[in-house]
Amino acid sequence: MKIRVSYGETRSDGNYNNRRAEAEIELSVEGQSLDNAFDRAFRRVKQEVKKQLDQSQETSIVDDLPF
Repeated sequence: MKIRVSYGETRSDGNYNNRRAEAEIELSVEGQSLDNAFDRAFRRVKQEVKKQLDQSQETSIVDDLPF
């Protein structure tokens, strides 16, 4: 059996800018508990989204220049 887990998050900052990040993973679950496999996959995609949003936060300081 295969399961697909996806997660997305949108953050807005004080300048009315929105940042969106998404992650998706599909994995085969053979001989594993579905609950455990889902929990692991969800943690992984949530961690990836957080990493993407934090990375875009660091680069946005330069991108927010008005020129």
